[in-house]
Amino acid sequence: MTEINLELRKELVKEIPELLKCFQCGTCVSSCLAEKYSGSYSPRRKILMACYGQKDIIAKELWRCVTCNSCNERCPQEVNPYDVLIKLKNYALKHGLVEDEALQATEKLVRKTGRAMPVNERTQRMRQELGLEELKPIDDLDKLFEEKKEEKEVKQK
Repeated sequence: MTEINLELRKELVKEIPELLKCFQCGTCVSSCLAEKYSGSYSPRRKILMACYGQKDIIAKELWRCVTCNSCNERCPQEVNPYDVLIKLKNYALKHGLVEDEALQATEKLVRKTGRAMPVNERTQRMRQELGLEELKPIDDLDKLFEEKKEEKEVKQK
């Protein structure tokens, strides 16, 4: 049985009232690409666990969303699951709930490819079948990261 952290739930609902609009129909899951290809990602479950005040969901499991926005397009309650997941990520970052390991892995991938999700051969093949261009790494991201780091250091002084 899942234990409810009422204090965190109250705080999350205050910051993200859309959490309470979700009636757990699962429509978002049926169109979720992260669920389809990983078999273990469910926007519905992430929202439910956030409503239960589960820190682990916020700290570890939000970061596999491929940002395709299909959940928003199909949600019958206009919860906008993608937007809720972004707000949960922002909350997690703001409150120091994200494990450094998860952040470092995501940053490394973004620096290397310009994307938060790995692009594999299957992705490239599917894009080709759909007549889309091959995804290529984005240049100069390290330079951008360093510039932002320097700006942040200057602001802190």
